[in-house]
Amino acid sequence: MNRLAERRFRQTMEQLPDAEVAARVRNGEPALFELIMRRYNRRLFRITRSILGDDAAAEDAMQEAYVSAYFKLGQFRGPHGFASWLCQIATNQALMQRRSRARVTLAPLDDLEDPTNREAATADSLSSHSNPEAGMHEQQLRRLLERAIDALPEVYRAAFVLREVEQLSIADTASYLGIEAATVKTRVHRARRLLQRDLTSELSAALSGAFDFDGARCDRVVARVVARINTLESAPR
Repeated sequence: MNRLAERRFRQTMEQLPDAEVAARVRNGEPALFELIMRRYNRRLFRITRSILGDDAAAEDAMQEAYVSAYFKLGQFRGPHGFASWLCQIATNQALMQRRSRARVTLAPLDDLEDPTNREAATADSLSSHSNPEAGMHEQQLRRLLERAIDALPEVYRAAFVLREVEQLSIADTASYLGIEAATVKTRVHRARRLLQRDLTSELSAALSGAFDFDGARCDRVVARVVARINTLESAPR
């Protein structure tokens, strides 16, 4: 296959619906599971991170969730709802991991009230592409926001991350967390009040970039899950 044909083939594969990818994986094309992981890595990271409050623990939960989902693909009844099905597996994995840890480390909520941090949060944020200093400021702003979200009570944090950071619908957020839509609205509202009633436009713009998951981290999770699946499939039964 020449390079052009390979690129077209990859583009065609990337456009396949989740249910079709899952069916083809079940029917003997396990390599296609990578498509699933790359589609949902960021979402699963944000979900598990919101529950566990730790990057490394979130990655571990993601990997376990993917492995579990791979071997449970036959249980997916589709054709719709694959994202919800997968994210519920990740949510359950993170909750189970949190119960087994018996410790949660949170940053102090007072960080948002520090005058230095308030000044940084409300400073003008220019494009990082045209100004290296602006890029550094954007990173600092994002870290400030991530610390503040980490400091939210657990009961509010997951709902806030899914609804405001990942920008899922209220219905999807409720489905993933197994709660009522009205409860989602209440938790997000209370989280916003804790983060500051007068959230600035700069902080709001930074939400979409918080807890991002791409590049080397995305590749690392994909490689680890593929290796784990290969090991489990080759093991004697």
